Amino acid sequence: MSSIRFSGHETFNCRHFWLKKGHDFVDSNKEFKDADAVVTLGVGKNMVNSIQFWMKAFDLIDEGNELSNFSFAIFDGENGFDPYLEDLGTQWLLHFQLLNKNHSSIYRIVFDEFRKSRVSSEFTSKQLHDFLVRKLKKEGETISENTLDSDIKVFIRNYLIQHQRGSKSLEDDFSSILTGLGLISVVNGVLVENHQLYKIEYDKQSSLDPLIFLYGIKSVFESQVSISVNDIQIYVSDLFLCNREGTDEKLFQLQDMGMLVYKENAGRKEVQVKKNLQLVDILRLYYEQNV
Repeated sequence: MSSIRFSGHETFNCRHFWLKKGHDFVDSNKEFKDADAVVTLGVGKNMVNSIQFWMKAFDLIDEGNELSNFSFAIFDGENGFDPYLEDLGTQWLLHFQLLNKNHSSIYRIVFDEFRKSRVSSEFTSKQLHDFLVRKLKKEGETISENTLDSDIKVFIRNYLIQHQRGSKSLEDDFSSILTGLGLISVVNGVLVENHQLYKIEYDKQSSLDPLIFLYGIKSVFESQVSISVNDIQIYVSDLFLCNREGTDEKLFQLQDMGMLVYKENAGRKEVQVKKNLQLVDILRLYYEQNV
C-alpha cells in the first residue's frame, strides 16, 4: 500500500468551524455514513466526507473514527482549550498535526521535500505540480493530473486568502483554517509562465510560541529525554518552517522556563527535556498563560 495519499477532501479546503462540528458530531456517537449526517452537520453530502477527511488529516480521529486525546483537549464541550480557534497557537498546533500525521501527503511534501529541493523559496503551482509528478514517477505511483491539481489548489486555499472580485466564496476564503500563520504568501504582480508566484515563509517564526514548539518536540520524540538539536531541527522545526536561529531562540526560552536543559558536549548540541512532562500539560500551560 502506498504511503502517499492524495485527494479525499472533495475539493474543499478545511473551513474554520468544521473541526469543532466534527468533534461534537463524533462525540455524540454519530457516524459520518449516517443518513442524517447532512442535517446534523448542516452541510452538503460531499462536505460531510470532507469534514471526516480533515478530522483524520489533523489527527483528531483515527481510522476507526475514534476521537484523539488532542481533539478532546482542544474541542471538547466547555472544557476544550480553544474550540473556536481563537488563538493563533491552535493554528500552529493544527499545522503541525497536519504535517506530523501525514494523512494528506501534499503538506509535508511541500513544506519539507519540495522546499528543500529548491534554491529559491518562491514557486508556482505548475512548478509544484511538476515536482509531484516526478516524485510519483520515481516511486512508481500513478495519480491523475486533475487529482494533483485539486490537491494543490486546496493546499494553497488552506494557507492563503485568495478572494477574487466577483467570487461568491468570500466567506469561505476568510474561514480557511490556517491563513493566520502566513506560511504562504503571494509575490504580488509576478507571474511565471502565466502562473502566480508564491513564497514559502521559512524563517524564525516569531509568532510560534515556545510551548507550542515544545509540544512538537514531545509529540515527535515522546519519552526520549536527550535529543540532539540537529534532530529537533529536522523533525520538528522544519515542520514549523522554523529556521535554526528560531530553533535556538525557542530552546533557550524553554530553558529559561525550566522546561528543558540546553547542553553542548564535544561540539554536539542537545537538549534534555523534563521526564514527567505530558502533552496535555504543555497545552494547559500554553492556554493558561494566554487567557
